[in-house]
Amino acid sequence: MDNKPLELQAEKLIEHKLLKHGLLVTKPSFDKEGTDLLIIKDISQKITPFIKVQCKGRTIKRSSNVIIPAKYVEENFVVFLYLEEEETKDDFLYVFFQDDIKRWRAEGANFKLSIPKNFQPRVELKEQIVNKEAISKIENLLLKQVVNQLIKTNQSIIIDGKFLEQAVKQTQRFYRELYPNRTLHKPNLDAIVEQFLKYSHVERRKEVNCYLIYSSHFSLECLVDIGEITEHDFLIGESSSSVGCNYNLFKLKTQDFVWIKVKEQLNRIINVENVFLVADDYAYVPYLHDLENRGVEVIVFQHSENSGSRMYHGFKWANITYPLALAMGLKRYEL
Repeated sequence: MDNKPLELQAEKLIEHKLLKHGLLVTKPSFDKEGTDLLIIKDISQKITPFIKVQCKGRTIKRSSNVIIPAKYVEENFVVFLYLEEEETKDDFLYVFFQDDIKRWRAEGANFKLSIPKNFQPRVELKEQIVNKEAISKIENLLLKQVVNQLIKTNQSIIIDGKFLEQAVKQTQRFYRELYPNRTLHKPNLDAIVEQFLKYSHVERRKEVNCYLIYSSHFSLECLVDIGEITEHDFLIGESSSSVGCNYNLFKLKTQDFVWIKVKEQLNRIINVENVFLVADDYAYVPYLHDLENRGVEVIVFQHSENSGSRMYHGFKWANITYPLALAMGLKRYEL
């Protein structure tokens, strides 16, 4: 049975319940380690505690089960389980914390919860019903992160793929006219990201997240080696031999307008020290100001005014032509 529609319904119900109890809820920037929702303390702050939520839903007409990979299970991870009886349509909402999940049956690299048809009398479910006590436990988890300073920060690079495609074409055209006998390599996304980090003169942090958002109506992948192609959802480049092997790469190929998805991403990111935006569109500026007001350093890679940029702002910025040229194999003295 396809549980996806019910799990989407469960997600909406869970979000409503949490908001009702005064908890802030947002969609994550990406689906990583089983995260459907994030419970956060205060998105207006530069650093905010958060809890990763996985939403599960089952319609019970016979026995069922829920399986969670053990690698997802940590202190700031919870599972909400929505159960609906097929005959009566009665529904129930449960929440499981780290210790609760670890009491499930271990099966290889997973934890498995068995759900019998007559599930309501089961003690292990009765104890997990969502109530004020469960909400207090969630609030205490958020508070514990603050007190124990467990929150990690990262650097985020957000790339407007439509702009990147245009910038690569413009850079190729300029340097082929300047050096007609010079061979320009097809740039690799790893090399581009590395040049962005070097060219910004910002100290690289251990955790670097790169979000590439590009359009299915254009052909960025013909100009830039972006690794495995994906559709409609963030794909993480995790293989040691893939693009994205020395940072966290999340790619979204969308049929929607790229700028809409980029603005959504700017609005979602939390716990960042620096944001590098690769774009040239004034529509992003209000979102960058919001980040700056939270204490986040903003750096924009864009065209220069001489190259046609109309993205006026007060942030640090760099001409995207130079890091792209370096990623294509040119030397600094050739720029």
